[in-house]
Amino acid sequence: MALVYNAVPTPMRRLREVLVNEYIGAIAIGFLLAQAAGGVIGVILQPLITYFENRSRRQSIFAAPPSVFNWPQLILGIVSIVLHLLAALLLYLWLYRKKKLEPAVAGAAPIEIEDDDDLDDESEESS
Repeated sequence: MALVYNAVPTPMRRLREVLVNEYIGAIAIGFLLAQAAGGVIGVILQPLITYFENRSRRQSIFAAPPSVFNWPQLILGIVSIVLHLLAALLLYLWLYRKKKLEPAVAGAAPIEIEDDDDLDDESEESS
């Protein structure tokens, strides 16, 4: 009995081909990476800006000292960065992965894949 595994339905395959061939996928990945880079800059600059704002402000002796870190905003920025990077990674793997996944069969011997470099070296040695 032959095992047929079609992980990508036809509409998704068409969408993938359009995203790869028209470079829309590369643009989307670049946009997600740019958003993540902007988030990193924001997370780094936010405590510095808060520190300089609080330093120039007069303090009341009855008020609690202000915190340099705005923890909710920092955590939200870090979560946003991680989600952007995760989305970019998943999109990259979906669009540009070279290997095709094959279903595992119990008891089957592993398949060895030869490198292209090894084949080139052998052809040079035989010449």
